Amino acid sequence: MSITAKELAYAATTQAFTRNFRHLLPVPRFLVRGPFLPGQPRPKDTKPKDRIKFWNIVPGDYVRLRGDSKGTIHEVHKVNKLSNRVLLKREINKADYAPDAHSGTSISVPYSQCQLLVGRYEYPPEGESTQAQVKPVFASRLTMSKPYWYPKGGYYIWRRYAVNTTPRLPNYSEKTHISIRIPWPKQTAITKPEPSAYDTTADAVNEVTYTPPALPPTLLHPVPRIPSEQEYITSLTKPDKVSIPASAPVEVHLVKELSNPHSRAKKQARWQAFQARQKALLEEFIRAEYANLDGRTRAVARAEATWKWKNHLEEERKAELKRRWRNRGAEARQVRTAKRKARKAAKRDAKLRNLVLADAPNQVVPPSAKAPATS
Repeated sequence: MSITAKELAYAATTQAFTRNFRHLLPVPRFLVRGPFLPGQPRPKDTKPKDRIKFWNIVPGDYVRLRGDSKGTIHEVHKVNKLSNRVLLKREINKADYAPDAHSGTSISVPYSQCQLLVGRYEYPPEGESTQAQVKPVFASRLTMSKPYWYPKGGYYIWRRYAVNTTPRLPNYSEKTHISIRIPWPKQTAITKPEPSAYDTTADAVNEVTYTPPALPPTLLHPVPRIPSEQEYITSLTKPDKVSIPASAPVEVHLVKELSNPHSRAKKQARWQAFQARQKALLEEFIRAEYANLDGRTRAVARAEATWKWKNHLEEERKAELKRRWRNRGAEARQVRTAKRKARKAAKRDAKLRNLVLADAPNQVVPPSAKAPATS
C-alpha cells in the first residue's frame, strides 16, 4: 500500500492523537513530481525510513526554535508527519506585522529544530537583583513510555518525559535527577451554537417516519409478494384499480431510482453478462457452421464462424453507436440544421428573383441578357 492523493494533500493536520501509522507508507512519485497548476502548492515528503513514528510534539504545544537568539515561544498549529515539519502560528498581533498575501497563516519548521516547553520555573535572583526570576524551561532531550492502544478512543497513548532541559532546573542534581513528565495539551471543547429558526428541531429529528413492513412470524410462512413497479405507479394514478397497503415501504418500488447504477458491483455484473453473451454468441455461430460443413474441416469451419462472429459484433457496435447518437438528439439536431439551411437558401433565392433595380445611368444590361433579334 501507499499514500493516497487525498492523504498527501491533507497531510498537515491538527489532530494530536496517533490513530494509525499510515504516515510511514511510501508516497508515489507521480504525486510529488506533478505536473501542477500555477499557484498550486507542491507537496513534499521525506523518505519513509526518516519519518517519525511517535510524535512528541503535537498541535497545542509551545516550542521555541533552536538557534533563535530572541527565544520566541511559538504555539504549534499543525504537524505534517509526511515531511517531518511543524507548522507554527504566526504572530499577527504585532503592530509592525504586515501579512503577506502569498503566505499562509503558519510558519513551517523542521521537527528537529523545535524545543518543547516544559514549563516556567522560579530561579534565584542573579547578580544584584533581589527578586526571583521566572524563566521558561525547554526540553533538549525527550523520551517516552511504552505506547499502548486505547480502544475506547481509537488511538495510541504514551507519556512523554524531558530527560534534559535548557536551562537546568534550579534544584538539578546528577544523583537525584529524574525525568520530568510533560502533560499533553488539553483539547478545547467544541462549542455548539444555539439553534436558529433555520435549524431542524429535536422533535422533528426524533420523529419516526418509517415503519418497516410486517414480516412473517416464522420461516414456515410464505414471504409476502412485493408489488411490481408498474403496480406502484398505477396505484398512484388509479387507486381504485390497484391497491397497495400503506405500510409497504416505498424504497422497494423505487430500488432502481434510489440505487447507484455506477457502483462497482453493478458495473462488474454488467461486464460479466456482456462477456457471457459474447461467448454464447460465438458458440452459436460455431454450432451453425459445424451443422453445415460442406466438405470443410472443423478447423476451417471454426475459423469462418469466428470471422462471422467478429463481423457481427462490429455491426452490433455500429448499431449501438447509432442508437446512442439518435437517443441523445443528434439526429433531430441534424434534421433541424438541414431544414434551417434549406429555408435560408430558399429565402435567398426568392430575394434574388424578386429583386428589382431602379433605372439609373450606371445600369447596363449585359449582352447575354438581351433578347435575340427576330427577322
